[in-house]
Amino acid sequence: MIHPLLTGYQILDKAAYATYGVGAGQLIEVPVFAFLLQGGGRKILVDTGMSDTKRSVDFHHNGRQEPGQAIHEQLGALGIAPEEIETIIFTHLHWDHCYNMDKFPTARLVVSEIEYRFALDPIPFYWTSYEHPNSGLRPPFEGRRFDLVQGEEEIVEGVRVFPTPGHSPGHQAVSVRTVRGLYVLAGDLFFTRENFAPHPTKNWPLTPIGRFCDIIALWHSMEDALRRADYILMTHDPSQIGTLIYP
Repeated sequence: MIHPLLTGYQILDKAAYATYGVGAGQLIEVPVFAFLLQGGGRKILVDTGMSDTKRSVDFHHNGRQEPGQAIHEQLGALGIAPEEIETIIFTHLHWDHCYNMDKFPTARLVVSEIEYRFALDPIPFYWTSYEHPNSGLRPPFEGRRFDLVQGEEEIVEGVRVFPTPGHSPGHQAVSVRTVRGLYVLAGDLFFTRENFAPHPTKNWPLTPIGRFCDIIALWHSMEDALRRADYILMTHDPSQIGTLIYP
C-alpha cells in the first residue's frame, strides 16, 4: 500500500515551478506530499516533507503547514511511531522533501550519491534550496549518515530507485511494484498532471516543469519515467489530495 501524507502547502508561480511557460504570474497553491509504503511487514517513507509554516515563509515560499501535518504527526495519526520506519528514501534533498529527519534517528537513509555531494556543496543559486550554511541556515540532513546509491538499485523487494536528474542534479524516482502495476513516486520530476500533456503553445509532446537545473536531463527523465510507470505519483500534484491509499 502507498499512503500519500500531506505535509503542507506552498504558494508558487505556476510557470516558474509547475508548467514551463504556462501561467506566468499566476499563483497556485500546491500540496507537499511524502509517501508511506507498507507491505511485507515493512514501513518505508519516500521523503519526509516540508517544514513548519514560519520557516517556509521566512526563508522559502509563502505557504502553510497546518497542525498535525508534520510527517511524524501524520504517522502518529496512523498509529505508527517514528521508530517503526526502517528506511527513508529521498527523491532529492531540497528543503521541502527532507524536513523533520531528526524525528527518525534510527531509520536507514537512502539518497543518490550525486544528490548528496551536491547538497553538501551547492552553487550559490541553490544555497537556500538545500539550506546550506552559507544561507544562514542549517540543513535538516546535517550530521546524518546516508546510504548512497549510484544509478538504479533495488532497496527492498519490489521497491527500486532509478535516476531522474534534471530538477536537481541527483534527483531519483522510486518505483513500487503493486498488485495493480508499477507505481512511480516521481518527486519533483513532474509537478502536476498537466506535465504529461502536450505544451499548449510550443507543440512539444510534454510540458516540463519550470524549475530545473538541466532541461536535457529532465526531458529524458520524464520520458523514462513515463515508459516505466503504470501510474505516477508526485510531491506537488493537487489531484492527489483526498486519496488515502494507492492503488
